[in-house]
Amino acid sequence: MFDLSDRSKKVFNPLNVNANSIIEFSAGPLSNNGIYRFKKIVEFSINESKYSRYLLYSKVDDDEYVMEVHTGNNNCIETYIYYLSDTVPFSEEFLEVVGQKFLTTPDGFEFERTIMPYKEERIDGAQAKVKIYDIETDRTEKQLVVNLWDYQRDAEGITEYLNIEMSEETGLFKIFVGEGIEDIFYKIYQS
Repeated sequence: MFDLSDRSKKVFNPLNVNANSIIEFSAGPLSNNGIYRFKKIVEFSINESKYSRYLLYSKVDDDEYVMEVHTGNNNCIETYIYYLSDTVPFSEEFLEVVGQKFLTTPDGFEFERTIMPYKEERIDGAQAKVKIYDIETDRTEKQLVVNLWDYQRDAEGITEYLNIEMSEETGLFKIFVGEGIEDIFYKIYQS
């Protein structure tokens, strides 16, 4: 028999998912869209804290989504659902834009930086060590360093989040947009 419990020790896995785990949502952007599988776990380490992003996919929907999970006080779970909005090849111009107090997306939405929002000047991204773990093959695919910038805005009563991630290896910027979701609005099935 395979020991699936060992998987959670290779990478930070607060949801304790394995290759056979599936998830269903009853609220939020993925509600009533069927069942999603967990494809990869991406562990982020910033200083002494860790959080994970789970790459979700569905056979019905070709889009991939990211479920970001933080453990807070008393091991309470904070969950965010993101989709990849855009990618930008490295450019000095874009690097000067990220970190500003306000960031306006190409479709005209203005987001405010969440880290030290009271400071007007540009702030460098938080540096994170990243470990990408493939759940199905039970292997760490890659380790790299990224810089992160976080923003948010009020979108008709819902807080919408914008996360920008820049790989130090390639300089590629990934722009994620999403929202928070309470853990009562999703169910994980383990097999």
